[in-house]
Amino acid sequence: MINRIMLILSAVVGLGVALFVAYQLGASTAYTLGYAQGESAAKDKCQQAQLDSLTAVIDSAHGLTAAANTASQELGKTISARKQADAKATKEIRDALASTAPLRAGCVFDAGVMQQLDNARDRAAEAAAGGIRGAVPAAR
Repeated sequence: MINRIMLILSAVVGLGVALFVAYQLGASTAYTLGYAQGESAAKDKCQQAQLDSLTAVIDSAHGLTAAANTASQELGKTISARKQADAKATKEIRDALASTAPLRAGCVFDAGVMQQLDNARDRAAEAAAGGIRGAVPAAR
């Protein structure tokens, strides 16, 4: 009878030890799993923050590209207007000089030609002082 009691008591103690070991292993595994999930969530949050930052940089670059394109188009229009004004002034001077070509044989220039040359010189000085982005001076 005592052997049976000892056997039952040993089985209960063994079962208790087995349950305790199983509980400890389960708790350890749950802790490790929870820790890994928390670490993964922190990494995901960090990666999302970096992705948002890179997206903001890309969006900013798109805006800067659009602004540069607009500035380039405006500069092209200014250069074109400058070329047209220069071509017109050059044509006017050539036409005026052509009308008085026989008189220049003795280095005599018509007063109108000299006036146009003075005006062209003044406009050129104004344009040079205003820079390429400045307004094109009007013909006088």
